Amino acid sequence: MHFKSRRNLIQSGALIACLPSLAFSQPNSPEVGSPIPWSQVKLLNDEVLKSSQLKGQVLVTYFWASWCPFCAQQSPEIEKLFVKYQSKGLYVLGVSVDKDVTAAKIHMQKNRYTFPSAWLDPQLQSELKKPKGIPVVMVYDKSGLLVQYEKGQMFAEDVQALSRWI
Repeated sequence: MHFKSRRNLIQSGALIACLPSLAFSQPNSPEVGSPIPWSQVKLLNDEVLKSSQLKGQVLVTYFWASWCPFCAQQSPEIEKLFVKYQSKGLYVLGVSVDKDVTAAKIHMQKNRYTFPSAWLDPQLQSELKKPKGIPVVMVYDKSGLLVQYEKGQMFAEDVQALSRWI
């Protein structure tokens, strides 16, 4: 069985089995082809990242939280992706949906993650909508348009396959 279809079957089955009320609801996802929705974000290290700085790069936006067990499995794969492809034109932006910025900072330090991350504070949330579930990955191509949206935990090989957009 193909990995992508296996993942989709697993996610669909888990979603239907665990959350029947959500199984038939409309997804709250941005439209493929939509532009990067934010102009600038304040990173956890207090630097400011402007979307204009990413021209010509592929942007992987990864929504996560320190308390999320699925993120705990996916974040190391996101880190590997970032380390391997950052010099080749791929930028990873983590976005913590933790209620407390301190929890996000501690989590990043404790796990020694180096991919840039922001905290979804009220100001950023006005531009970048919080997804209904996590983890969520959005990929924007070199021209800044959304080309891929993944909701739920991704397998390691699927995370690495995001490099195809470079």
